[in-house]
Amino acid sequence: MRNAAFVVGGAGLLLLAGGASAAAGPAVDACATRDDVLGLSRIVEVDTAKGPMFGGTAFGEYDFLRDGEIVLTFDDGPSRAHTQAVLAALDAHCTKATFFMVGRMAAAEPEMVREVARHGHTIGAHTWSHARLQGLSAEKAKDEIELGFSAVARALGGPVAPFFRYPYLRASKASLAHLKARGIANFGIDVDSRDFKTRDGRSVKATVLAQLAKRHKGILLFHDIQPSTAHALADILRTLKTQGYKVVHLVPKTPVTTLAEYDARADKEMARRRLAANGHLATRSIVSAQSKEILPWARPAAAKSPATKAKASGKRTAMPWYLQWLP
Repeated sequence: MRNAAFVVGGAGLLLLAGGASAAAGPAVDACATRDDVLGLSRIVEVDTAKGPMFGGTAFGEYDFLRDGEIVLTFDDGPSRAHTQAVLAALDAHCTKATFFMVGRMAAAEPEMVREVARHGHTIGAHTWSHARLQGLSAEKAKDEIELGFSAVARALGGPVAPFFRYPYLRASKASLAHLKARGIANFGIDVDSRDFKTRDGRSVKATVLAQLAKRHKGILLFHDIQPSTAHALADILRTLKTQGYKVVHLVPKTPVTTLAEYDARADKEMARRRLAANGHLATRSIVSAQSKEILPWARPAAAKSPATKAKASGKRTAMPWYLQWLP
């Protein structure tokens, strides 16, 4: 794994350390430097022009984290039931995260997409339907990627980061080539909370800390649709602070440019969901009431199968430069 701290431009990657004294890149808010909160150690601005890959698992061309540094990431949302609790925990510790949102979820909960952005977090995409791209044709994988980005951007009402994470962390050769051609960064993980396997927040906390004890740094994976994470996150963040970990916030140098064809399709999907919402789209977290369709990661399956993965806000902080267009 290459150390991105020493790579500038060469592979289409530019990382700028933030902080109050940084000459370039967003500055860390004063709140994030308090001694009593986890806060932020720095903000890293990522140039995705050539589709770099980060994190462990099967990816990870670049490692930009120093010992003791972590990146907080949340997949599969937003969820009205649990994302608010996640935002409140992050706010309480004056820290920031990256949310990889599923297009269908964003289309069903556009107000929650905007709420995540208003709290200053980075928003990327996690496909349209959480499909396993490894088993799809190149064209269908492209549809999942592009419609996912368009749906999240249309729900937000503005541009999102060119940051992508594969469902199940399973890539395909064709989809990897597509991401690189589109200038979209691919994020793997280093620490898996496995929060989809339990409703016990203590188990999630133990899982994360055990992996960090071995790695001492990394990109952490949680899911903001999971009650275990919603209930345990505040305690996890307190413990990370006690153990001396530092959070790095990722922001894009430039936003993703969505494609008109997929923007139009996303608009139609959102219109359908608005009509459904006038009826009884009650839970809105994993089931579309209009079609009674259950997303792939919410289908019942045998234990330990990847298919089992089911998928009091705090004070708002000033919006960073890349979210100033928000109303």
